[in-house]
Amino acid sequence: MYGIPNVTSLGLSQFFQLSFNVKLARLSPFMFLRVYLYLLGFLYFSLKWADRKRIILCQNYVLKLNLKKHVSYLDSIKTFLGVFDHYFEKLIMAHRPLSEMIDFLRLNLHINNKDYLDKIKKTGKGCIFVTGHFGAVEFLPLSLAMNGYKIALICRFKTKKLKEELIKRAKKFDVILIDANEPKVLFRALQAIKSGRILITECDEFSQWRPYQDKRISVFGHSMPQDKTLDFLYNRAKVPALMGIMRRGKDGFTLCIDSLADGSKDESLAIMAWKKLEGYILNYPQQWYQWKDAAIALSEHIVQNKNKDPRKEKSIPSKCPVLSPNFS
Repeated sequence: MYGIPNVTSLGLSQFFQLSFNVKLARLSPFMFLRVYLYLLGFLYFSLKWADRKRIILCQNYVLKLNLKKHVSYLDSIKTFLGVFDHYFEKLIMAHRPLSEMIDFLRLNLHINNKDYLDKIKKTGKGCIFVTGHFGAVEFLPLSLAMNGYKIALICRFKTKKLKEELIKRAKKFDVILIDANEPKVLFRALQAIKSGRILITECDEFSQWRPYQDKRISVFGHSMPQDKTLDFLYNRAKVPALMGIMRRGKDGFTLCIDSLADGSKDESLAIMAWKKLEGYILNYPQQWYQWKDAAIALSEHIVQNKNKDPRKEKSIPSKCPVLSPNFS
């Protein structure tokens, strides 16, 4: 028999990846599994009310400040459904047969600006491929690998079982997984790039940023210490940098690829990557699932202004326009 877990002591990732849920992910039809995870997710946040409130408050604050938009109850529901979709995608990506996932993506995947990747592949050199905790990002590595691109991936694993499963699958596609919690992460990342691989890394995990002492960046209109990790990789590797966002849509998933830098100029990849991602977030806020992390990063501003009209606040305006459609 399965014991009843203490939900309040678990993070959302660990909760969704309990052994019973993993078994269901291996055996259940997609529709049943998705509905089950929706119900489980709302149960989780009914108990973790502080986290639920923090996410709603942060999203509402950011969208009012940047878009003059009020977040409705339906918008909030869609945001949580987007979070649950992420874990649905994580579970099936890790535990369904690879052949089934490849068939699924071949039917549902569209790639915009694929020529950026093809040009890099022809040169035999690597590149930095920046993404975020957005949309169907769990499908990104397989989407690239099954199209013939050699990739490496910096990621964090919340459970030992997930790490073991993904390492097995990665070997079948010659994908290198770099555990961000292990030593020499940046060294291994540079080695992967130099060997001609596309290095996938995320730029929106604020709690893991390694900030400069003297450089700042605007995040949703507020000044924050700038992360130096991407700049270090870019300056050392001197290769092109792209952004890839796996946007969910009614007709499946669209991998939207944008060029960030060509590797020849002395510029901040961290700033360019965040500004591009920020535009996607503001245009598709329900598809970003880092609102809790953002709430912590922006907590000082949110607390000071929660009873004020954010439009009257003196802040750094966002330079990134709202864009048109386009692993923890």
